Amino acid sequence: MEILDQPITTTQLDNASDGNRILAYLIDALIVGALSFVPYVGWIAAVAYFLTRDGLPFLDGQSIGKKAMNIRAVTETGENLTNNWGPVIIRNVVLFIPLFPLIELIVMLTNDKKQRLGDQWAKTRVVSVR
Repeated sequence: MEILDQPITTTQLDNASDGNRILAYLIDALIVGALSFVPYVGWIAAVAYFLTRDGLPFLDGQSIGKKAMNIRAVTETGENLTNNWGPVIIRNVVLFIPLFPLIELIVMLTNDKKQRLGDQWAKTRVVSVR
């Protein structure tokens, strides 16, 4: 498991493929769905995971879906998002707006930098982990 301790120039990082990003999102959505069935605290845990998944220190700054697909969200300068809560929440909160995930998908697929709106607003990108 590689940890990005130091900023890496963006030319050293390859953008994650659209397919890997979509599969990582679907894996995370399944986890959120499963968490929501846990009595009493399930919805709280589901929302908390969905908002903070790319900055959780015990996951090394990768969501479970991103770990499975060997991708990572980083700042535009290549810094790990572990414990960097501002950009993490900004990039994920937009996904709670109805129909916005579909808009985000269209933007990501048509954007030359492969950034969805949440990435653009938070100044992040998703890269392949070598």
